[in-house]
Amino acid sequence: MGPTRIVVCVKQIRYTYARTGRDLRQNFLAPEDQINRANPSDETALEFALRSREQLGEGDVFILTLGPLTAETDLRRCLAMGADRLYRIEKDVPMDAWTKSGLLARAINDLAADLVLCGKTSLDTGSSQIGAYLSQRLQVPFVSAITNLSISKSDRQLRIQRKASRGSREVIECFLPAVLSVELGTVIPRMPTFADKQRAESAAIENLRCEEKSDSKIKVKRVFPPKPRPKRVMAPDSHLDSYERIGQLLSGSRIEKKGEMLHGDPESQVEGIISFLKAKGFLR
Repeated sequence: MGPTRIVVCVKQIRYTYARTGRDLRQNFLAPEDQINRANPSDETALEFALRSREQLGEGDVFILTLGPLTAETDLRRCLAMGADRLYRIEKDVPMDAWTKSGLLARAINDLAADLVLCGKTSLDTGSSQIGAYLSQRLQVPFVSAITNLSISKSDRQLRIQRKASRGSREVIECFLPAVLSVELGTVIPRMPTFADKQRAESAAIENLRCEEKSDSKIKVKRVFPPKPRPKRVMAPDSHLDSYERIGQLLSGSRIEKKGEMLHGDPESQVEGIISFLKAKGFLR
């Protein structure tokens, strides 16, 4: 029995973090309001893979991504976290989840993976389908929304804790090979060192050519820009009486900011800033 091979599927997404545009038809999105990055749930899955390798004391961790390198910087940072290799499937055409799973399953078979990890969901589409589809394609067990994982080195048995309904947890046992999807926020991905980042910058990205017949089950008719997020409303101050709390609710829980306007020449304004910092305890 050779070293355990763990493949982590990392999706590259386009994440909207601001809304500074002026076009109503684009929901006020400007080109600079979006960035390309690795899916956070998949980064959590990578941390699970690295911890599993440390627990076993051996094994290989491979990163597998699909499509053009739109988030190469983030992928190399994931490689610097401790993965051994980074593979990319060369496919630049739009695909649905079922077609993507076919290409990923073909590559996973070529890499002879024992364990496949991916995020439970992605920030862009949020379909949560890839893990289940991979399980069907590979004909291996699938456990979703896992929060803890341990692997027995002697018999290759997995002991998995997963998130269930109403805050409860389930403990499941199964044997390798298997596909697992990881719940976001269960562990904090490690930060790579500067030396690891330098190593990852010079590492080669290995391209894979996986031919899969087009058996798409979904047709995209139209794509809409993201909807504006609802405005966050702060809770009223519990120290106030009911009349003032109701007033805060009616005003959108806006709390008046306390400050002081500085006037005069720059020297006097600097002295005012220093006095304010001393009064608030920022300077001694």
